[in-house]
Amino acid sequence: MPNEETSIGWGKGRARLTVLLIVLLLVPFAYSVVSRFVPKGTASDGVLLDRPPAKYKRCVKETDYMRYHHWELLRETREQVVRYGIRGEIALDKCRDCHERRERFCDQCHNAVSLTPDCFQCHYYP
Repeated sequence: MPNEETSIGWGKGRARLTVLLIVLLLVPFAYSVVSRFVPKGTASDGVLLDRPPAKYKRCVKETDYMRYHHWELLRETREQVVRYGIRGEIALDKCRDCHERRERFCDQCHNAVSLTPDCFQCHYYP
């Protein structure tokens, strides 16, 4: 009989240990899943725009478009300039007129989504 009691007690302990190990293994996974949907480092105050100069009334495109598609616009502009020599209205210099500091504008969003743009390897943007 003593062997049956110890085996029953060990079974409960083993089950608890197994559940504890499974929970410990799933916590980092759950954290990574949740962190994908709740981005860190986003602007809580919404201040990404420095005071725009009087000559500009609005951005090149709507805010939502620029937030999600600015890289497409910049890539198309780069292609026009590099391949065909056509310089248009859109350029990083003009972005810098309103968005003066890269830390408050580009870096804040790119860090939140863990992206490193390659623009600044060639272009200076303080």
